Amino acid sequence: MAIITLAAILIPDPPHPLVEDRCGFAFCEVCMKEAPYTCSACRTTRYCSPRCQSSDWRVHRQSCKIRQKLNEMNTRIAMTPPKRPPLGQCTGCNTKVGQGRRLALCKDCGYQACSSCEPHYSRGTCYCPNSNFGKKYCEMEPRWYHTNGRGRGYAGDRHPETHGQPYPSEMYEAARRPCDNCGQVTKLFKEQYRDPWVWH
Repeated sequence: MAIITLAAILIPDPPHPLVEDRCGFAFCEVCMKEAPYTCSACRTTRYCSPRCQSSDWRVHRQSCKIRQKLNEMNTRIAMTPPKRPPLGQCTGCNTKVGQGRRLALCKDCGYQACSSCEPHYSRGTCYCPNSNFGKKYCEMEPRWYHTNGRGRGYAGDRHPETHGQPYPSEMYEAARRPCDNCGQVTKLFKEQYRDPWVWH
């Protein structure tokens, strides 16, 4: 039997710290102003200031715990590698491909894509978290569809190939260091330029 004390009602545990999250335009949960901050625990509810967060904490406290559990479950699902699909069957659209027709095959995860699924932003993405059909994400310009095929986006280092068109020097970190994805020691993009939404 749970016992709720008067102190627990009047002085609930303090709210989690806010983190700055400027991805897109969002509104404060309390006052409907622009909300550049999000709750660091649930990463969903947005606020314009710590004052608004404190005033909403009694309401947000329970949903925050539920969202944290959902986030944990979604992360676990996204990180669980799916079963290897049967050979000769497109993983994207689930159709069997007859003889003489080509399937793109990822040697690492076994994902197969037919010619109509291969260029698709979602069905043409294999299950590998750091690459797509062997092409490493760190060597490409950031894009929102660089995922593990199950919604978990790539968030590692970036040093895209320039193809003769070099990027401005201010986009790179000052010193060379090993890439956290491929291990190559090179100049890497600063964190703000790794965000795919900067490129739109």
